[in-house]
Amino acid sequence: MKKYFLLIVFIPLLLHAAPVEHENILKIKYGGVWQWDSYLSPLRYDGQEVGIGNEWWQPFSKHEHWSHVGALDITGCWSLNPAKSNRLYGAVVQAGWGAYHHWDWTNQGVQVLLGPYLEAEWAGRYMVTNINKPYSMDAGVQVFAMSGVRWSFSGKKTSYRLGYTVRFNMIGVDYLPDYFQSYYEITEGVKGQVRCAGLWNHQAINHQLALDLQFPHSTWRVGVEHQFLHYGTSSMDMQRNQVNLVVGCIWHYKIRPAERFKSKTE
Repeated sequence: MKKYFLLIVFIPLLLHAAPVEHENILKIKYGGVWQWDSYLSPLRYDGQEVGIGNEWWQPFSKHEHWSHVGALDITGCWSLNPAKSNRLYGAVVQAGWGAYHHWDWTNQGVQVLLGPYLEAEWAGRYMVTNINKPYSMDAGVQVFAMSGVRWSFSGKKTSYRLGYTVRFNMIGVDYLPDYFQSYYEITEGVKGQVRCAGLWNHQAINHQLALDLQFPHSTWRVGVEHQFLHYGTSSMDMQRNQVNLVVGCIWHYKIRPAERFKSKTE
């Protein structure tokens, strides 16, 4: 009975909630990657990467100074060792959601935000000439601290927003293979290492500087994104350093759940 009572009370509230504006950012990125994976090789591999991502920002309908953000990024890379005798291919998938409190100084066009962010990440790497250990994989779920600042200003026929956001991990869990484990043992069900991860054994930072340009008929983003990741054990070290140029398209929309879609003939 309690479950049905909650449905009866909250569904009408959701249906009659005032629609809020969503901001969606579809972006592509290209840049360089420098990575160490001592499970596969003690050498550093340098190369390039390309990726696509999407962000969506929106306020909570009933909390004036609270908003939330979601993101999904997929990146692929290719890199070489210093002697250029071996090649490493990799892929990274990151998905996250966070809530933040924002302080607004409307007269100055300044907004400051601060809040938690939850991110899940999977990364896989394939080495071309390694026979016993051609593949490496790791994954993690981390709680980040997120903060940022935005400054909005306008020109004669355009509007601009300069923003900087940063996230760094606090605590979570991660998975990485055992250093003495072969690729074939992984496929046969031999477990790797799942552990509690935090600043003492897993450091991650992601920050971005972006300029949004709003024209009469379109809005665009250009920016630079940097990600640094370092984790491992006493016998194995993993690092990834990424710097990317970001170009994206921004649009805004509202969802009105209480209204049905209308056909063009109505």
